[in-house]
Amino acid sequence: MELEKKKGISGAVLKWVAVVSMFVDHFTAVLVEGSWKMGIRAVSYDQYLVLRGIGRLAFPIYCFLLTEGLLHTRNVKKYLLRLGIFALLSDIPFDLAFRQRFFAWDYQNVFFTLCFGLLGLSLWRLLTEKKDFHAAWWRQLLGLLCIAAMALAAELCQTDYGWQGVTVISLMYLLRTLPALRDVGSFAVLYLSSPLELAALPDLLLFRLYNGTRGRQSKYFFYVFYPAHLLLLAGLRWFLWRI
Repeated sequence: MELEKKKGISGAVLKWVAVVSMFVDHFTAVLVEGSWKMGIRAVSYDQYLVLRGIGRLAFPIYCFLLTEGLLHTRNVKKYLLRLGIFALLSDIPFDLAFRQRFFAWDYQNVFFTLCFGLLGLSLWRLLTEKKDFHAAWWRQLLGLLCIAAMALAAELCQTDYGWQGVTVISLMYLLRTLPALRDVGSFAVLYLSSPLELAALPDLLLFRLYNGTRGRQSKYFFYVFYPAHLLLLAGLRWFLWRI
């Protein structure tokens, strides 16, 4: 793993770990499961679980980096708009990869989850930073209600990770100054999503090694990679098995 001039690892390194992990996960979900449907058992179920376990590393890293992005972005509106645009651009590739059709309303891609999480935290910051409230606890309460509303919206829209995803994003931001509590709370929520999510525990070490720098990275590569790799996997599956 590349070390930056400042000790530790940069946000760019974390993104590469997430990208590789996500690709392994989606390759397994699309092509390995596709091969099983065709009666081809080149990968055992235990090997399948290992590959999906590797894939669990991705989501907590994306949540962590989203909160870092919120802390350092100069324009939250542009950040939110960028996530929203790529959520829409990724919709058809996501549906083709995981539902084998152009539009599927029962499952939405993870960019929508990130959007809801960022919107909830943005509303939290807007409310808690206002000075025209008489009682601070009202600001906190209203902010939490906004986050809860975004978690509910994610669940109703059936986004990837749903309410658990928005909750993890929120915990990583609100408890950022209490890393031990942040980690326990985040992974407890992820466990509710699936016990396999505990395979992402190595992320906790990566978070500790993070040096707070952005590192060398293309602004849009990691955004474009998401719909592009889903299209690639969906195309490969169709080419191999016409499914």
